[in-house]
Amino acid sequence: MFSLRKIIPQQRLFKNILGYNIFNLNSQQSQNQIQSVEGNKPPQVEDSIQGKYAGVLFQSASSQSVLHLVADDMKYFQELNQESEVFRQFLSNVSLKRTEQRQILEALGKDSFSEVTNNLLETLVENKRLDQLPKVAEKYIEYYRILNKQESITIISAKELNQEEKDKVEDGLKRGNQGVQFTVTYQVDSSILGGLQMYSGKNFLDCSLLSRINKLKSEIIKISF
Repeated sequence: MFSLRKIIPQQRLFKNILGYNIFNLNSQQSQNQIQSVEGNKPPQVEDSIQGKYAGVLFQSASSQSVLHLVADDMKYFQELNQESEVFRQFLSNVSLKRTEQRQILEALGKDSFSEVTNNLLETLVENKRLDQLPKVAEKYIEYYRILNKQESITIISAKELNQEEKDKVEDGLKRGNQGVQFTVTYQVDSSILGGLQMYSGKNFLDCSLLSRINKLKSEIIKISF
């Protein structure tokens, strides 16, 4: 049986639960606090389970002028899912009763979440869709970032970039995208040989040396035949 007491001692419940340090949700602030939008509709629609839940969540949050607060809640769950293996096990544990799920969610700091977020959690529990929470959170954050002109970029290089090179990359992004706030993550993959690869959501730009070599090989093969 999945027991909250087995996860962490009761006296430490609100200091460190599920293997992840809880921060004060009430102290979080979005960089640009967008509270609502005209018509309360998300910037895009996705016909998937997480897309539908995130869309309803967005509409509800906008109608109550708490888009920014729900965004903070979703970022919290996203980070918790990334950092805590126990939390991931909790979400995927289909043997848990609804009362047990509610108990654990309440221990995570229910009073710190917005009412809209708590309604989402209750709906996911009732519909036995709690395992979808990380994907719903990710999709909602994507909607909010579109409104807030925020974009997450992953830059992949063959070797680690120094600070001067990183500054050049980020300056180039800003020049071509006025008003957009970028969160840039850097990764190293020696197999690309040189150059850069860039991921942004579902978009991918390959300017690596490996891609150029492969393209050259392809052209040579065409000429040979």
